[in-house]
Amino acid sequence: MSLDENLVKLRLVPLLSMTIFISVLNGVMFNVAIPDIAAHYHISPGLVSWVITAYVVIFAFGSVVYVRLADRFAIRNIITFGLTLFCIGSLLGFFSSSFAMLIVARVVQAAGASGVPALGMLLATVYVPHHLRGATLGVIASTVALSSGVGPIVGGFLAGSFDWNYLFLVPLLLLPIMPLLRHYLPLDEAQQKKPFDLRGALYLCVAVASLLTALTQFLWLFLAPAILSALLFRWHIRRAPFPFISTQLLQRPAYRGTIAAVFLVMSTVFGMLFAMPMLLRHLHDLPTFSIGIFLFPAAMCAALAGWLFGKIADRRGPTFVVAAGHGALMLGFSLLAITAGTSALISAACLVIAHSGFAMVHSSLAASVSNTLPRELTGMGMGVFNLVFFISGAFGTALTGITLEQLQVSSHQSFSILFGGLTVVAMLALFVFSRACRQGSC
Repeated sequence: MSLDENLVKLRLVPLLSMTIFISVLNGVMFNVAIPDIAAHYHISPGLVSWVITAYVVIFAFGSVVYVRLADRFAIRNIITFGLTLFCIGSLLGFFSSSFAMLIVARVVQAAGASGVPALGMLLATVYVPHHLRGATLGVIASTVALSSGVGPIVGGFLAGSFDWNYLFLVPLLLLPIMPLLRHYLPLDEAQQKKPFDLRGALYLCVAVASLLTALTQFLWLFLAPAILSALLFRWHIRRAPFPFISTQLLQRPAYRGTIAAVFLVMSTVFGMLFAMPMLLRHLHDLPTFSIGIFLFPAAMCAALAGWLFGKIADRRGPTFVVAAGHGALMLGFSLLAITAGTSALISAACLVIAHSGFAMVHSSLAASVSNTLPRELTGMGMGVFNLVFFISGAFGTALTGITLEQLQVSSHQSFSILFGGLTVVAMLALFVFSRACRQGSC
């Protein structure tokens, strides 16, 4: 079922963009408040990092669960439930009186918010008319890029002007949007009432949670339950009549290759986003607010690039835009490697190129993934796309942190080596994507 073109352009896309903006903003702006939260509860950096880790783990898993639930329930009911849960978690966080309650609030927040980008991708790839698909995905990518850039500034302002717990009030801005979004979202009556594979979901949840905990907290003992749960999940989906993730999906070479490319290229992007504040702090001695100001132009340009190249993808196809985005990423990484330590302004200018490449790749890779799948597997395929997206973020961030920890973080040669490595990985991602496209339609 395709939605009316005017409904998509004038109603759904603006409302969905505002919802995604607040959802992503909530995930990003807490980064700047971590030192304040640690000081408030008198806890160690390792313990306070669970404010971020718990959110990421639940968010990653929830992105698959919501898409699978869309096979059974109307999408408007699912997203209403998720946004309601998101707001409840926000209220819990605002009134939290202990660190344990704060973590519970973040888990509830993530359980609700994780449905927003996942269902947004599902809407864009299944319900939006094909000739508007690239533009819609471009707007989503632009929104994610813009919100990621604005997040540290908004978080720094609220935490500095009021207190860190006021960050929890931002998601309540969704309350007036919820009834409008519910009104315009499709009510698909032809839902397939397939049983929900709870055992498969639990196996995958343990595997994802253990893997992300190992990567983000450097607790390598968690790799054992991650591997065991992944093996049990693989064994289970081959035997279950209605598996949580269909084996038909994983047997498609073009899809597997495209997902591998997603993992590789998004690992480099998240590594870059983690490394840039470190570079500006350690090489140029900039304070937190100034770092946010230097990063903001790149986020704005990325938002513009995502919107512009989303429209180009509708005319030239997503494969062209993905290749161009990889080219921009490789150029930006190479320039960052060459100019590391010379000037903060030069580094910020190089980041504009790389961050714009991220917006181009993000929107068009989603379209490419959907193009490799038949209609009945698209929803599930986009759920796995979102899952891999967040896992790659944790992997890229952790690997970048380990690299900078092993090297001398105050040396510009360390960042040159890091960005040189990211350039090579981006080249590998482009090769994997090109090979996948030769195996099927991208």
